[in-house]
Amino acid sequence: MANLLLLFRVGKERYAIKALSVVEVIPKVNLSKIHQSPPNIVGQFNYQGQIVPVLDLNQLLGGIECRPVLSTRIVLVNLTQVGDTQQLLGLMVEQVTDTLRCDRTTPVQDSVALSQAAYLGEKLLYGEDMIQCLCIDQLLTTTVYNQLLTPIEADSHPIGSPVVS
Repeated sequence: MANLLLLFRVGKERYAIKALSVVEVIPKVNLSKIHQSPPNIVGQFNYQGQIVPVLDLNQLLGGIECRPVLSTRIVLVNLTQVGDTQQLLGLMVEQVTDTLRCDRTTPVQDSVALSQAAYLGEKLLYGEDMIQCLCIDQLLTTTVYNQLLTPIEADSHPIGSPVVS
């Protein structure tokens, strides 16, 4: 079976992530602030009893915060990193457009490799459109992953004592 991609736009550029990683696409919800987080981590919310941090892909990829428009969505993905454990991460984007089967695309070789961003995967050609694939497991650095997604042991910090990192 061919790989299915979820397509979205940031500005005029098209991007894709593997649909197998997607848990659900939900409308934008109210987010709680995460203090002292990187600027593109816009907050967190409760999803079925699990606290999920949200990364603003518009800000990461386009340098502009995601606008609160009707088309704004949070794409919940399973993020696998250390020890093959899976954690949920929310990816906020303004325009989730559709899905696409990979067998209908052609890989494109970059003529110039300027980006050092590990999260930028291969580029695909679909008709006249170029689509940049994202490697979601590379969106967060190990340090940010550990700060946001590693559960804090309940017994390690008594109630009322500050958690210092």
